[in-house]
Amino acid sequence: MTTDKQSMLAYAAEMLNRPDIPWVVSVEGDSIIARWKWMDTTFFSAQEVNDDVREYSFTVTLDDKGKWHELDRTEEKTKDIGMEGGKLHLGGSTQKFAGKMNQKSFSVSIGRNNDTGNIGVNVFKFDTTQVKDEIRGWLEANGWKKAGLFG
Repeated sequence: MTTDKQSMLAYAAEMLNRPDIPWVVSVEGDSIIARWKWMDTTFFSAQEVNDDVREYSFTVTLDDKGKWHELDRTEEKTKDIGMEGGKLHLGGSTQKFAGKMNQKSFSVSIGRNNDTGNIGVNVFKFDTTQVKDEIRGWLEANGWKKAGLFG
């Protein structure tokens, strides 16, 4: 038996947010959204200082037929200041993606973790399947099915 859409939306944040996971789940309209800022660091090197912020969100939108549709989004922002050829340079970039993706990432840096304040060696791990498995499992346990082949 499928749990009705309004009940799923009403209880999603309560059921899916836990202190042992690094992302936060919220509900907006008919969508359940998990947001994970998995990297926020300042890297230090002899020639340059970089600020990197990397965020991921996984959105499932519930329809009225007991199915859900998925969308992944990423955003990466970099700002840097350093010396190049004896001259000071400032730079930055932003990259965004929306669609379907599976990604794993592992990063080690010397710098400052801007979320924890830790200065030294920082390790960042990221795996989209962690988020997706949690949400998909909860939806499936309540009778919901992924829409279509590419849902």
